[in-house]
Amino acid sequence: MAKMKALLIFIASSIMYVSFAAEAAGIFKSVSGDVKIIKNSKNSSTPKVGEKFFESDTIKTGQGGSAGLIFSDDTLVSVGQNAEFTVKEYMFKPGDKKGSFVGKIGKGTIACMTGLIAKMNPESMKVESKTATIGIRGTYFVVEAE
Repeated sequence: MAKMKALLIFIASSIMYVSFAAEAAGIFKSVSGDVKIIKNSKNSSTPKVGEKFFESDTIKTGQGGSAGLIFSDDTLVSVGQNAEFTVKEYMFKPGDKKGSFVGKIGKGTIACMTGLIAKMNPESMKVESKTATIGIRGTYFVVEAE
């Protein structure tokens, strides 16, 4: 009986982990020109407006390409041409007033208007580049990396 109970607890916690891990970070609001979404650092596809993106996804744009992203906390990110932006870490639990946003810009330019995560806890929103990590304290910013 104890083994069965332990097994049920393990299965329930595994299901809860999978459901949390599979929650979308947000959706594509706009896609223009050459845009790719790279999942798990390997599978690449062309996203469509309304398509979901997840933690660890990378959005890559080519010449003339751009993408508009809306995160579940209402953060807006615009990815400019010839850019690479990774959703390195994302978690938003409004009921618990918890959230975390870590984006990484590999190259190019992004513009961002912060949402609820930055309002609830400004220290929880960061954007990394090759040479620095930026802690976000305002509501609108632009980052460029070469």
